Amino acid sequence: MKGASLKIFIVIIVGLAISIFAYVAVLNEIKNLNKEKLNKTEVLKEKQNRIEALNVEIQKLTAEDRIVTFAIDSLRMNRPKEILESIFVSKEQIKQIEKILQEKYD
Repeated sequence: MKGASLKIFIVIIVGLAISIFAYVAVLNEIKNLNKEKLNKTEVLKEKQNRIEALNVEIQKLTAEDRIVTFAIDSLRMNRPKEILESIFVSKEQIKQIEKILQEKYD
């Protein structure tokens, strides 16, 4: 009787020790994953800030004022004095003109 109860006691103790070991291992893994999550979140924020800074730089470089001053100063270009007019021509009109020109030069 004592031998059987001793075996049951040992089995219970071993099972309990394995359970406690697994619990500690899982807690340790959770702690490591949380640290990794925080590190990756910080890296992500840094990269987002870098992207934002680059977008601001792009906006500065493509600003109309900067381009106009560069064109006037470096390339010696001038802004037109009067407003330029836009002419709209339909595809049919272009085809008609092409046909007339082709007939004329054939």
